[in-house]
Amino acid sequence: MVGKVFNAVNGIIENIEDDKKNSEDLSLFTGIGALPVLKYLKYKCTNDPKIIEEIHVSLNKFINQLNETEVHPNYCSGLAGLAKMFDYILRKEILDKEATEDLKEALLDIDELISEITLSNTKTIDDVDFLHGSFGTAFYLLERLPYNSDPIFKESVVKLFERLANIVNEDITNASKVENEVVVDDLMHKTNCGLAHGHTAYIIIFSKFLEIYPENDLIKEVLKRSVSCLLKFESTDQNTFATFPSIAVNQITAQYDIALGWCYGDQSISLGLYKASVILQDNSLKEKAISLAYRNVNRNSLDRIFPYSSYDSGFCHGLASVAYIHKKWFAITGDDLFYKEYEKYISNILDFGEKHEGFPKFSIEGFKEAVGMLDGTIGVGMVLLDYLLGPQDYGWDNFFLLDVTSNLKNYDI
Repeated sequence: MVGKVFNAVNGIIENIEDDKKNSEDLSLFTGIGALPVLKYLKYKCTNDPKIIEEIHVSLNKFINQLNETEVHPNYCSGLAGLAKMFDYILRKEILDKEATEDLKEALLDIDELISEITLSNTKTIDDVDFLHGSFGTAFYLLERLPYNSDPIFKESVVKLFERLANIVNEDITNASKVENEVVVDDLMHKTNCGLAHGHTAYIIIFSKFLEIYPENDLIKEVLKRSVSCLLKFESTDQNTFATFPSIAVNQITAQYDIALGWCYGDQSISLGLYKASVILQDNSLKEKAISLAYRNVNRNSLDRIFPYSSYDSGFCHGLASVAYIHKKWFAITGDDLFYKEYEKYISNILDFGEKHEGFPKFSIEGFKEAVGMLDGTIGVGMVLLDYLLGPQDYGWDNFFLLDVTSNLKNYDI
């Protein structure tokens, strides 16, 4: 399988670099913004110094493009995501001295810019989406705290998180007002349970904040309320396809036909609950997270993973994240059941690539090419290389908020 993985990854990189239209989109999740991360993982597999040179070239190209265009701040497809990639590569200490100093200086400027814009733009629940709104930029800023000593910057990050907490708190109160409604319509308040846009992201990011500022009572209280809100949507019927919905008014009217995978669904929720259980020191919550993980791993065929006949290999809601999250639970539990399922879906990814002569993204229009870390081939390549790298943690899953067993406690904030 090693040979198949390298052939697949080499094909992914060649296709990206041969297609000039890909160079126009620097988005982290939907463009080529994460290509240096993919190449770094390939470097760790091969120790080929030419790859480091390629990473330098990519970074220079990206920075030049940034200087020539106006970029919005969001995480999925904007400045925060690209800056997160810069920060990741910088921490790997593979760059030459000049590139290192240039990136450090650039990131400090980006920190200030994103902080100012995000504080200005964060007003209602419609502004706080992880992929496209303030939780994504807040996550980036939070993880820059150990590397930015400016006290004004640190104060602005705390202020932003407290504003987010108040917004989420109000939204949870609105959710409670409709929890007993039997007849619902499109105008009623809805709760998003997922990681891409909803409470699972709030839970993980607030938990990360509390690893740095454990005495912040507001964030801790809203974290607890967010967990409680999410759990109110848990199905009481063991026979539903999934345990949690994606978006719903309440548990009574929710639809539970949700696939496994990253963006929505029970796998990401299980890791979010696990992260919160550690931060809140809540053993019953940890047991619930583990129980959910076991229910997920026992959805062990494609027709039990996906409620539809067509699927893809991507990370967003395809085979790559299904496989990888099983690996995460193997690391947490040590149970070989998770690893066996992980290996099975790695093999399925390779089979998918052979069948489709690549790793296209599925959409309502059919299969189409996509290169991004989230929606396309870069994300698939990273999961495949991670398989070759074994148990060693290279931190790339932090981009997806899946690093639920790591923390920043060793940093002097």
